[in-house]
Amino acid sequence: MNKSPAPFMVIHSDVWGAANTPSLNGSCWFFLFIDDHTHMTWICLMRSKSEVSSLFQQFHKMIATQYQSNIQVISTDNGGEFINHSLKHYLNSHGIVHQTTCPYTSQQNGVAERKNHHILEVVCASLFEAHMPTSYWGEAVTAGAYIINHVPSSSLQFQTPFEVLHRIVSVLTMPNLSPKVFGCVAFVHLHKGLRTKLEPRALRCVFVSYALHQKGYRCYHPPSRKIYVTLDVVFHETTMYYYSAGSPQWEAGDEAQTSTNPADNLDVIAQGNRLIDPLDNLETSNECPGDENGS
Repeated sequence: MNKSPAPFMVIHSDVWGAANTPSLNGSCWFFLFIDDHTHMTWICLMRSKSEVSSLFQQFHKMIATQYQSNIQVISTDNGGEFINHSLKHYLNSHGIVHQTTCPYTSQQNGVAERKNHHILEVVCASLFEAHMPTSYWGEAVTAGAYIINHVPSSSLQFQTPFEVLHRIVSVLTMPNLSPKVFGCVAFVHLHKGLRTKLEPRALRCVFVSYALHQKGYRCYHPPSRKIYVTLDVVFHETTMYYYSAGSPQWEAGDEAQTSTNPADNLDVIAQGNRLIDPLDNLETSNECPGDENGS
């Protein structure tokens, strides 16, 4: 298929997993969406492949509402997560063509397969360089997708996917934050309501990702297992949190929690935004489930 002439006419999609180690929020899979025209990439983490149908429906509604566009074609492989009654009924009811690959020819879904490979290379490089535990892979995936969306591409005449999309449609809901080094030390400012006069004014955290519905950086505090979303943060990009002297040890079984204090600049991710920012349900499990679809 030739490159589509407008954004969101064709969406390439794929599912990766299961990871051997659950992410901070217990996810074991990620679901990938790529716009054929702009190469813009969206990723959501999943605990189970059974979430594919509901997440695609959320993605479709988000595109229609935020970008006033209609998806005409979705291109996937023949995985059981895509070939099911629920998704088929939704696609048929909205007039969306489901283009699938022929058996044993994954190269026909080459756009999504190459993007998967690219993202996983970024994830591995980020985790290795920052000396971070593999349980951070989910945050590395979302951070990697953000960076890829803001890196010039030769196939786009050395424009970034974000720039190409922004020229065509308004992207008011998508903040454009300066990139930071994944895994570096980040000192999050603690407002008066979060500390006493004799306590430190900043909390030593690790930078893990970018908030997509808030203009802020996601910083994780391993001792308390909380995620802070803030712009009021100082980065030490030459110092890795897990490689610097005195950094705390991470236990793979720990689970992340999101700060619920309503103080300024420490907003939490609102419930219901799982598609765009998947650290909303922060219960975790000890191991990833198997592929219930057998693919």
